[in-house]
Amino acid sequence: MSQWVGIESEADGGQVARRAPQVAAAGRPAPRLRRAERLILGSIDGAAHVLQRRARDVLVGSAVFMVPMVGVGVLLAVLAFDRFDTFDSVLGDRGYIGAESGFAFLAIALQSFTAHLIGAYTAVYLVRYQMGGSPGIGECVRPVMRRLPLLAVTWVITHWWALLFGLWLVNANDATLVALVWILPPTAATLSTCVLLVTPVMMGEGLGVAAIARSWRLARMRFGAAFGFVVACSVLAVLLFSFIAFLPQLAEATGLVTFGSYMWLVQGVTTQLALLVVIPFTAIATTQLYLQIRVHAEGLDLVVAADRAFGRRP
Repeated sequence: MSQWVGIESEADGGQVARRAPQVAAAGRPAPRLRRAERLILGSIDGAAHVLQRRARDVLVGSAVFMVPMVGVGVLLAVLAFDRFDTFDSVLGDRGYIGAESGFAFLAIALQSFTAHLIGAYTAVYLVRYQMGGSPGIGECVRPVMRRLPLLAVTWVITHWWALLFGLWLVNANDATLVALVWILPPTAATLSTCVLLVTPVMMGEGLGVAAIARSWRLARMRFGAAFGFVVACSVLAVLLFSFIAFLPQLAEATGLVTFGSYMWLVQGVTTQLALLVVIPFTAIATTQLYLQIRVHAEGLDLVVAADRAFGRRP
């Protein structure tokens, strides 16, 4: 009996029992997934670690989706201001003011959808990386492109409230803005928590619209941590974005550099660079949180270790 269990005999049975997992694990990459003691800080720290080590893959892959969206936004802005008369009485304003309001709303929508796509890319990349792989940019971009229509559908379903808030924001007067300051942050944080893990679930588990329900079930298991993560990540993202985006003003304040009439161009470039850093970082942290919730609530690390040692169940 002790030989069958493989815990006492050193002569034959124990060695055979211990060799079996080694043979099953041969040729398989060792997973990098580790249990973090603190969900919020562990997820953010893990995202910083991945971004530091794999910055080229993360940022270039994110730029594949971000640059075309920026181009679409610029094209629509040119068309909007070229035909500003068509914006009369749209969004409550007229002429150039109406075109400006319309473009502001469009920019919010495009940025939200871009973040959704980048979240899908980083989810594919991070899951494969944490499972021990060394994924390339192309192999992570292709799954996102194949699921692009489904990603658009889930974005509309899960972000309709953000579009309404954006519409309210561009049409807000001073009194309305005061109300928004009190209403928008807690409401947006709560709604974001409910759909926080949709993209990682879609790309990590291969689900479709059912990923929305699955995301809610996972977030509900650790709702306090998920809500705290949304707040912490939002504050960190705002600080990081502000630091990068306002570097030109800081440079000019020293008196060593002046951009003159090109200040608007430099400001636009640094703003896009700030988004190119902040959005992927936030997306990686979100996928890290998804994996850590599964580790803490479902024992994902134990399942991965068992699959590597003994093989997947048929």
